[in-house]
Amino acid sequence: MSYRALYRVFRPQTFSEVRGQNHISTTLKNAIVTERLAHAYLFCGPRGTGKTSSAKILAKAVNCLDLQNGEPCNQCANCKAINEENFLDVLEIDAASNRGIDEIRDLRDKVRFAPSQGKRKVYIIDEVHMLTNEAFNALLKTLEEPPAHVLFILATTEPQKIPLTILSRCQRFDFRKINTAEIADHLAEIVKEEGVSISDDALNAIARKAAGGMRDAISVLDQCIAFAGSRIELHHVELVLGTVSEEATASLIDAVLQQDYSQLFLLLHDFMQQGKDIKQILRDCIQYARQLLLLKVAPNEKLVELSPDSIGKAKEQAQALQVEFLGRMINRLTAAEKDLRYSNQPQILLEAAFVDLMIQGMEPVAAEPAAAVSNKSRKPSAQAEKPDAKPVQKLIASEELLQQWADVMMQIKGKSIKLHAFLNDVKPASFQNGELILRFGQQYGFHHKMVNQEENIRIISQVVTQLTGQPVKVSVELENEDGYIKQELTLVDEAKKLFGDIPIEII
Repeated sequence: MSYRALYRVFRPQTFSEVRGQNHISTTLKNAIVTERLAHAYLFCGPRGTGKTSSAKILAKAVNCLDLQNGEPCNQCANCKAINEENFLDVLEIDAASNRGIDEIRDLRDKVRFAPSQGKRKVYIIDEVHMLTNEAFNALLKTLEEPPAHVLFILATTEPQKIPLTILSRCQRFDFRKINTAEIADHLAEIVKEEGVSISDDALNAIARKAAGGMRDAISVLDQCIAFAGSRIELHHVELVLGTVSEEATASLIDAVLQQDYSQLFLLLHDFMQQGKDIKQILRDCIQYARQLLLLKVAPNEKLVELSPDSIGKAKEQAQALQVEFLGRMINRLTAAEKDLRYSNQPQILLEAAFVDLMIQGMEPVAAEPAAAVSNKSRKPSAQAEKPDAKPVQKLIASEELLQQWADVMMQIKGKSIKLHAFLNDVKPASFQNGELILRFGQQYGFHHKMVNQEENIRIISQVVTQLTGQPVKVSVELENEDGYIKQELTLVDEAKKLFGDIPIEII
């Protein structure tokens, strides 16, 4: 006998065996027992959540010769014939390959004939959203006034594509994604029956990878058994799926946190050497970033899908990150994943996404002393507003400020890592009479534009004012093609250039 895939071997045969859809199973059983069955049902929801299985169970139940509390017996001749796909009155139609009007007209002509083997004739139309508009129109009349012996079950993953005229003639059941714990429990039952041992980490990794689809989880388990044999460990699952381990992903986040470009590129290089798929790397990083976000905003381990060994490290990283950055990280990596389809250099796209995040800055959250937090609500005193005496004495002279520019950069980094990155390639040209001039080379036009924004000018001015103890005006200059320095005009300067030196009101 040829080998049968595990998801077919362990397909549910009764409503009670359908995992995660109790709201649907209970309703259908009650409808069967009370004889309140509709003539048409619409089963919709994500793939692998039990739509087709429930449809076949319902088809067995309405034809079962020994019904038991709404459940098919699976022992009578009709149930056995349906299980063996050898029952003439249960017809399963794939709408993806039979989507035209001719196929539906043929169906419409045959529904009028009475069942030949069972009590009712059942039509299961899978992926019904694939039907053409003409086919839907041909189906409409039959759904509206079907013969009493006919039951239609429509299944789809995209109910929004089905015409409202069809929807209004069906009882709709929405199948939900199955939670990770239920998937893991069912997989544990399967491996026990198959005589295979599997570690908890490996089991949970498969369940998480399935993303709510039981069929996907069983298929991955089947693949892991073929690869690893009778003993499955986490590294087997990672090799089969091509995923990046949580430990490796955490190391990647550490490199970004520490702005360690060398370590970042080394890790990405190792992933490539291991044959990891770039799209999978991005997906794993996005999922890990989501876990960090959950730990940050909703620190409940029930919501977090990480292995026990990884949660401690993840909590440390979540504490060091701001919610805004985690959201930005998820968006940036998601955008990179979408862009992969248009790129013939996916590795560069992956590297650029992380470098972009590092340039923007992680802006780690520094723990504040209790006294500092309590003083936030108080009105600052004149003494508190004065800059620290030591840096004032150290940097009060213009020459010393230029010599100690590294100290200024450290202060700026504490306020905005992004601004710090843009200032890495500039040196102060002069500091005289309370005016600090920063001068960019011609090749740094973009850096000049970013630094010359109002918010960044304000940060630089604050830092230098605090360190020198005197008000400081900041000017940013850029070399032109002839080697001369040009000052970028502000909007006010542009207005004065156009209209003359007249009073200008800024709104």
